[in-house]
Amino acid sequence: MTPKEHYQNYLQNFYSWMSGDFNARTFEQQQFFLQRQILPDGNARAFDLGSGHGIQALPLARLGFEVKAVDFNAHLLSELNQNKGQHKIDVVHDDILNFLRHTNEKAGLIVCMGDTITHLASIAVIRDTIAEIHHHLSNRGKFITSFRDLTRELTGASRFIPVKNDDHRILTCFLEYFTEHVMVHDILHEKNNGEWQQNVSAYPKVRIGEGEFRQIMESTGFRISSAETIRGMCYIIAVKE
Repeated sequence: MTPKEHYQNYLQNFYSWMSGDFNARTFEQQQFFLQRQILPDGNARAFDLGSGHGIQALPLARLGFEVKAVDFNAHLLSELNQNKGQHKIDVVHDDILNFLRHTNEKAGLIVCMGDTITHLASIAVIRDTIAEIHHHLSNRGKFITSFRDLTRELTGASRFIPVKNDDHRILTCFLEYFTEHVMVHDILHEKNNGEWQQNVSAYPKVRIGEGEFRQIMESTGFRISSAETIRGMCYIIAVKE
């Protein structure tokens, strides 16, 4: 199953629950941007690639950016439309690479966060996407990405990762490793009429490490301004020069 099919047929139904309290998450993201001085400077247009239901798009709009939020999942975009209120966010239902190849707009900021970049089909497609992102940035524009480095293979029981649970749902991930990708099995137990039912779906994520990712960005023409790891996620901020 492709990532797009996985979201459409499975994950969209509980993605918001899995992501946690929306207000808390958007506040956290807004603080992330503020602490790193990610504010409109010149070109105030921002692209949020793989926006989901708006965890990055809404904070960017609050900070003064004119946000174009792009995602392949219509259900999550409908939630974003409900979440955005009066903020200036233009919602686009499209695959991110297709959107970049068909828009003539330039942005002062492009973000692709929350492990979206590893949902692409291969390292070659990631390379093409980064090249398109570089092309669509204004001079001195910034690119921010976050992803999970899956190059180190977990073994045994450590491949089972508890994600979230409450009285009615338990979500666990199981990771199955291959040379170029990891198959992520989302295992949801949900209580219906007092009985637990199991539902499983799987999709691939690209195995790419921070070092290789930085190399691709720098070879494309980006200067890395910061790289840090927060709760197991690699966060990279780069500048087009």
